[in-house]
Amino acid sequence: MRGGLVRRFLVVIALVGLGCSDTKEGPAEPVPEGLETRSCTVELTHPNADEIAGDFNDWTPEPMLDEDGGPVWRAELEPGAYAFSFYVDGEAEPAPPDVFTRWHDGTEVRELRVGDCQKPLWRVDELTGGERIQARLSFVAAASSKAPLDPDSVSIFAGETELDEDAWSIDENGDVVVDFTPPAPGKYSLRVEGADTAGVAAENDGLWLPVWSEAEPFSWQDGLMYLAFTDRFRSVNGMRPSKPDVNLADIASFMGGDFDGVTEAIEDGYFDDMGVNILWLSPVYENPESAYTGSSGDLFTGYHGYWPVDPLSAESAYGGDEALHRLIKAAHARGIRVLFDIVLNHVHEDHGYCTEKPEWCAQTCVCGTENCAWEGPGGRPLDCQFAPYLPDLNYRNPEIVDRVLSDVIAKMEKFDVDGLRIDAAKHMDHVVMRQLRLRLDKLEDKGVAPFYLVGETFTSDRGLIMNYVADYELHGQFDFPLYYAIRSTFAHGGSFRDLEGAAAAGQRSYGQFYTRMSPFLGNHDIPRFMTEAAGNGQGSFGQTPDLMAEGPAAEVTQWDLINRASLAFVFTLTQPGVPLIYYGDEVGLAGDTDPDNRRMMPQTLNANQSELLRRVQELGQARKALPALRGAERKELWMDDSLYVYLRSDGTNVALVAMNKSDTPRTEDVTIPSAYGLSGATMEVWGREGLEASVLNGSLRVQLNPWEYRIIVPK
Repeated sequence: MRGGLVRRFLVVIALVGLGCSDTKEGPAEPVPEGLETRSCTVELTHPNADEIAGDFNDWTPEPMLDEDGGPVWRAELEPGAYAFSFYVDGEAEPAPPDVFTRWHDGTEVRELRVGDCQKPLWRVDELTGGERIQARLSFVAAASSKAPLDPDSVSIFAGETELDEDAWSIDENGDVVVDFTPPAPGKYSLRVEGADTAGVAAENDGLWLPVWSEAEPFSWQDGLMYLAFTDRFRSVNGMRPSKPDVNLADIASFMGGDFDGVTEAIEDGYFDDMGVNILWLSPVYENPESAYTGSSGDLFTGYHGYWPVDPLSAESAYGGDEALHRLIKAAHARGIRVLFDIVLNHVHEDHGYCTEKPEWCAQTCVCGTENCAWEGPGGRPLDCQFAPYLPDLNYRNPEIVDRVLSDVIAKMEKFDVDGLRIDAAKHMDHVVMRQLRLRLDKLEDKGVAPFYLVGETFTSDRGLIMNYVADYELHGQFDFPLYYAIRSTFAHGGSFRDLEGAAAAGQRSYGQFYTRMSPFLGNHDIPRFMTEAAGNGQGSFGQTPDLMAEGPAAEVTQWDLINRASLAFVFTLTQPGVPLIYYGDEVGLAGDTDPDNRRMMPQTLNANQSELLRRVQELGQARKALPALRGAERKELWMDDSLYVYLRSDGTNVALVAMNKSDTPRTEDVTIPSAYGLSGATMEVWGREGLEASVLNGSLRVQLNPWEYRIIVPK
């Protein structure tokens, strides 16, 4: 999952807890009875540094010791975080991007975190999931007391259940050994607590180890993601919070969707039927109750979740913490991963950070106003405010980085979440996203279930998108350049040639990260696909007709819309990566610009809405059933303005995707490269009996009716 970058230096340190910098446990001191003890000596090495300077020596360069293994520096430091740099030939070496860093005096430098060696520490020696969950943990004693683990202090939880003595034990070496078979598939994250015989709890007490019990290992690139916009998806009790202002439009305030509504859909099998196994929830933070003026001059509330006032509590209008726990538990029981939408760029002015540290929330300038462009020459993308009431967080302040990321990890632990969608990536300094990734990587190094960090960089510039994707930053991003091509091709009558060009350009640009990007045809920040296809948008607060719900207009019929949307979904859901379905697009929901594109999800469907949903479900099931559609390889076989045939493969399995978006039938003999071993093979249309053809003389005859699509696989 992560490429292995060669570290440019090594740090060896006596103590490490969750989320520490690029440090690791130093050599343990032998103690009586085979116990291990933490060392308080920090040891830093570098291949060719002459000197070192940092917060620990008032930035006065001092020589590195020249030893057989290379330059070494040792010291005993108080617990805390330290900025430092290595010096080579008298010059400070720039901090590499794949290590923990922090800003110091206007420069990004390395960061060293030193734990408390006078506390014991849990160390994970082994952790595996699957049909059985097994773990081995060592208890490393505090440096001075050398007190061993107190067996009576140990508690181990799997999810919400405390494990009994049949599921774990302490062996003759003093290691805690966990071994149990869960009663059903799902997530059983371990939480480990314990203290030494002196009563001192482990520094990383409450250790969180996310782990799944599944017959087959999960890979994020096998995922199909769904964005459930909580307030607009489904309401269980049918109630909506009262509006704080009489001049507030209904669609600009809470409409009553809640966590229990999403839970109900999970338990009804709504997501299973679409093959969805990743659920992206709109931000779950508590937001202010009052309404505020948006850039359009209209009033809005924080129904959307992007104005956080508390870093850890879930929005009470959605049901609060207990309801969110129920949702996640239901998702995990069905093997569905949950992504939280994390807002790191800003907070609301009523946030606790602003109360505790007013200087963190100092006013800058509003993005898009005079001398404060969003980006480009003279732009201030890293410190402009999205609105006067949304202070921008300055991540060149290490104190802010540490507090925010500590709260993010705490929120992930609290709700046992599986990954994060990072809002507004291009508006933040790299240091916060890199630190977040590296903190999670430290957890993954213990053997926990892999996380997924997917970012939003709203741009057509693939270079800018990739500026935030790396082995040490985001795993992937939403593929906005491909989105533009999808809309052009299917909503506006563009050519398949341009779509193939965009897909190929992304494949070249994204390289090894291609299978971690997320293709999509709609999201919550852009007009709905159906409204663009119909060309009938009436603005953010207009009366845009919902043609799929209300019936056809003269210039465009429901079937026109179903056909266009169907082919858009065919392409999107058969691409490499982690495709996204935006709530409501699967039933053809209408909507112009925000907030019109965030209408309430219809709960009763007519025949045409149901037909589109059936097609999306069929496509989702095809992706789930056919490994080739989840693989990394994508090869164009035939392309012109209206006919498009491409091959998908995972290296072993093969599938062909064919689409005709013209009003006339098409028949073409498509060449199949011999390398795929299909010569003479009988091919069939997935999900449709009796539709077969053979690969003869290296080609396959593809026949498609107007606006027809097929997924073709070897029989």
